[in-house]
Amino acid sequence: MVLGLAKIIDTIESKLKMIPDPKKILENAEKWGFGPRSLELLKRALEVESLGAMPFSMYDAPPIVEEAAEDAIIIDADGRRYIDMMAGFAVSNVGHHRKEVLAAIIEQFSKLVQYSEMLSEVRVKLGEKLVEITPGKFKKKVFYGLTGSDANEVAIKIARYYTGRPIIITQWGDYHGRTIGTVPFTTSFSTWSQNYPVMGADIGVVRIPFPYCYRCPCNPKADTCEECAEDCLHLVDYMFNHTYYGLRDPFSKSTNVAAFLIEPYQSAAGYMVAPDNWLPGLYKIARDYDVLFMVDEIQTGWARTGRMWAVDHYPGVEPDVVMVAKSIANGLPFSAVIGRAEVMDSWGPGAHSSTFAGYMLGCAAALKTIEIIERENLAYLAQVKGEKFMKGLQDLMQEHPILRYVEGKGLYIGVEFVKDRDSKKPATEETKWMTMRLLQKGMLVKRAGYLGNRLALSPPLVIRDETIDKALEIFDEVFTEAEEKFNIK
Repeated sequence: MVLGLAKIIDTIESKLKMIPDPKKILENAEKWGFGPRSLELLKRALEVESLGAMPFSMYDAPPIVEEAAEDAIIIDADGRRYIDMMAGFAVSNVGHHRKEVLAAIIEQFSKLVQYSEMLSEVRVKLGEKLVEITPGKFKKKVFYGLTGSDANEVAIKIARYYTGRPIIITQWGDYHGRTIGTVPFTTSFSTWSQNYPVMGADIGVVRIPFPYCYRCPCNPKADTCEECAEDCLHLVDYMFNHTYYGLRDPFSKSTNVAAFLIEPYQSAAGYMVAPDNWLPGLYKIARDYDVLFMVDEIQTGWARTGRMWAVDHYPGVEPDVVMVAKSIANGLPFSAVIGRAEVMDSWGPGAHSSTFAGYMLGCAAALKTIEIIERENLAYLAQVKGEKFMKGLQDLMQEHPILRYVEGKGLYIGVEFVKDRDSKKPATEETKWMTMRLLQKGMLVKRAGYLGNRLALSPPLVIRDETIDKALEIFDEVFTEAEEKFNIK
């Protein structure tokens, strides 16, 4: 009884440590040189906003963003300008200031914003466009939502409904949402810990390793990324052929698995790109064992990786279901699930509902955003600018021992920091410090990674070359300062 009480107290104390101290946040803001208006607004925000809000987890003191300028520039409450390396979590792919998108929103606003999930012409047009541009030569249909979590919940429900099977397979390190329905599929302790003691339990989840190339979970001695992926694929296939994993009976050939639900590349984990043989290998396993293949393109889609979709890098991979959100409406909340018609039609009317799903204003913004992406060939632009950015970062890696790993596709770039290259000891504290120093020097970045030692870089796809050059200059300066401050050689 005493031991049980001690454990409860320990759990409470550990949870309290996760809660930031408002006074400390303000002290950090002053320490890092926030302007007077930003300090005032931050103080007011701390009076009314829950400390569970995302801004308080991203920075020791979150900036107060007010407006955007042309290119990839964000302006704070004091008029300070920042190079935007987040695009609002890969939301503003076509740029913050797109007059065409604004005009489409205003035009639709003057007609009708929303009406009870009813059909409309703009909604039908968007549906036609989505089934046209998503991967797969088969007939597809659409289901609308508002957020990425919303889209993933629809996918999870419909996969189980269509197959009559309970198990969804996801990857260690995947992020599919924070709602009570999606959090079991998001394998992050920092996310799970905020749900205790009432955990989003879903016994129908099985997790497989993602081939994190720099720290391969399946074979730490793998010589190449492809070898790492091959070993992980062998494990997944092995799980389907042994009864004690509960996925499939190799004798009767019956399976409990409804679908794979995966991020093609891992976003919240720090923009980790899968080895080239990983997605085709997983797709083959799904086909071999009659399992749906569902991809979460919420951050990787909309030209971000140098293709319209991340899976477009792998000819022959045609997902049964694709989930999209974030940049689809360039800032307005909107999401969609696009899948095989027989899957999407397998449940009855009203099986899932959301008051604002498919609302006219969001549909109008999405149609115009897609038009811009296609007309301006932003996938190609992301590829070219991404190559330039990656080359600059790889050059910095040759000069800076703290920067150990650079990977990416298009303008979807992850960088990893270490204390020591031989041991690969993660530079977690150093990365946290660099995040604030970069902010102070005029750059907004997102710290991420399994070990909190990565930066996920996703600027608007319209970022100018000279802005990339300036960002590289700032990175160079901050890496040098971090190496001196933390004695990294």
